[in-house]
Amino acid sequence: MKQDHNIRVVMFDLGNVLVDLGDVGEMHAMLNTQGEESEVWRQWLQSPAVAAFDSGRISFDSFADALLEEVASNTDKHTFMQAFEAWPRGLYAGALALVDQVKPEYHRAILSNTNAAHWPRLMGEMGLAGHFHHYFASHQLGLVKPDRAVYEEVLRRLGVAPQEILFIDDNQLNIDTATALGIHAHRVKGVIEARQVLTQYQVLTQ
Repeated sequence: MKQDHNIRVVMFDLGNVLVDLGDVGEMHAMLNTQGEESEVWRQWLQSPAVAAFDSGRISFDSFADALLEEVASNTDKHTFMQAFEAWPRGLYAGALALVDQVKPEYHRAILSNTNAAHWPRLMGEMGLAGHFHHYFASHQLGLVKPDRAVYEEVLRRLGVAPQEILFIDDNQLNIDTATALGIHAHRVKGVIEARQVLTQYQVLTQ
């Protein structure tokens, strides 16, 4: 792939791209679901309780009540809240090095479905603060992926055209919406796959 000279923004999703969310079995336990990982993520993205929490409309406490009821789980609420808060395990090895390797002429951004329970850990404990120019967190925007509106809001705030963004995300639903808008969007999982895409676009320093 030749370098696309229209790219001005390199935008990262967090979960399963830079941040390790662990084994899908943990998601099955929380969601009371069965099936392939892609199916679990589809259910997660389509959950009304998740959308409400990730868009900042309800509290962590209300989210726990709503999700446990939604999936008919018998998990103790306190146990669930502790497990959910601890869900992001940490950054993948080499995650910050990859971000910092993006050439200085490119604007670095995050676009992540996240929430008030995880955001402080992501920024503080995991050290993501200070490595990006823009942080688009769903619970702060009041909008969630894969809705078209969240991408339109990002474009508005950045003041760029869709084709000027290179976006990497682990979920195909999110990639599909971004691609439909004209964003250069690629599905990846983990730092190795992320590096492959960024290398193809020649946005990394050597």
